[in-house]
Amino acid sequence: VDSIIKLVDSDRGFLMLADRGGDMRFRIARDREEHRLEEKDFEVSYSIINDAVNRKEPLFLSDLHTHDEFKDKKSVVALDLRTAVCVPIVRDEKVIGVIYTDSHRIKNEFSPDDISVVGAFASQAAIAIENARLHGELILSRENLERENLSLRQELSERYEFSGIIGKSKSMIDIFDTITKIAPHPTTVLIQGETGTGKELIARAIHFNGPRKTRQLVTINCGAMPEQLLESELFGHVKGSFTGAVSDKKGLFETASGGTIFLDEIGEMPVQLQVKLLRVLQEGEIRRVGDNTPRRVDVRVIAATNRDLAEDVKTGRFRQDLFYRLNVVPISIPPLRDRVEDILPLIEHFLRKYAGKMDKDDLRIVPEAIKALLANRWTGNVRELENSIERAVALSGESHVLTREHFADFVRHNDIVDQLGRQETLKQKMLVVEKRIITEALRESGGKVTQAAGALGVTRQHLHNKIRQHEIRHH
Repeated sequence: VDSIIKLVDSDRGFLMLADRGGDMRFRIARDREEHRLEEKDFEVSYSIINDAVNRKEPLFLSDLHTHDEFKDKKSVVALDLRTAVCVPIVRDEKVIGVIYTDSHRIKNEFSPDDISVVGAFASQAAIAIENARLHGELILSRENLERENLSLRQELSERYEFSGIIGKSKSMIDIFDTITKIAPHPTTVLIQGETGTGKELIARAIHFNGPRKTRQLVTINCGAMPEQLLESELFGHVKGSFTGAVSDKKGLFETASGGTIFLDEIGEMPVQLQVKLLRVLQEGEIRRVGDNTPRRVDVRVIAATNRDLAEDVKTGRFRQDLFYRLNVVPISIPPLRDRVEDILPLIEHFLRKYAGKMDKDDLRIVPEAIKALLANRWTGNVRELENSIERAVALSGESHVLTREHFADFVRHNDIVDQLGRQETLKQKMLVVEKRIITEALRESGGKVTQAAGALGVTRQHLHNKIRQHEIRHH
């Protein structure tokens, strides 16, 4: 309740729970100084509460004096209310309570982030209250709600989890549905998405939800080694086929036979190897380096890339026939910035994961920090969000709360407009924008200058010159 009072900038707040007859009873009453209210101050607008309960929808009222529906209500007039928030606590389609705050001051319009965070708190409260009621241990105090917070986070995360993948957005639910449909079959899958979106997690979910789950899932990064070594790793070699080939060696396709091979960064595979991979997909057989004997393999192929392969086909960088063979079932993972509704469940999941690992189970994140995390663009996607949570937990010390300052290195304030405003000439303003674009490209590429240069359409040397000019740290 204290956190919500602070979040929506109210004077006081209440937690009210429905008794067996359905009437709302006061359980927690606090003011903005985090003090308990005396019973004589337990006066609220039941008109607002009843409306929210009947609708089963939250009410965010910024100026009650001008609100057509509530400005003349006796309770609003008697209490001289200017703003109010009332959020129903719903469990199994039934309203079991409300969180109510009000103020005598006018507030600016509530932002979508305010509404989202308050809704998340209400969801957690619903789980906590229902669990406590089931066990007959409903101790209605702020301290008890905080002790229950870890189990609440776990239950909230599990509601949005599929084989270790967290997400409740429509795009992720659609992906879960696709995985369920294709997992039982040996169909080839192409997963496309930006770096850090979780492409390998999708591949693992497909493998471990299908009939091949008891056999090997073999993973290789096609962009991490030179062509000759990659060919040997994929298809194997025979003794004497090249310098250093002192014995016969199985390739990963043979190792994965009966199971699945995950070809990450398939867009980086050299064109000559693309021909050999096409033969595997068409014929179901491989030839080791230095050997003319074909060998049968039974492998499900799942490939992934952060490149636009359709565009690479047009430029001749990627073979069209291989693209069609791989793209039987395409799965496109949207960047995290396009599915903001997944951020809260991910925050809860990663906080539980790393707080548990570091023996800090009572750690929580304050609403202001959650708002900052929701507002961030997360150009590094889920991986960057996970890193930010892990770092914040590790550096939290003896604190029991994570504040906005714990995420300062990851949450980039919207400062570019301020920076532009401080520059006088067009050239100075352009340099500000150029530095930001280069910084973001380096962040997205994990500090890899060549990859960032490709994304920006400039040469590696040109980008190096710009990095030195702007004194950008990228390692």
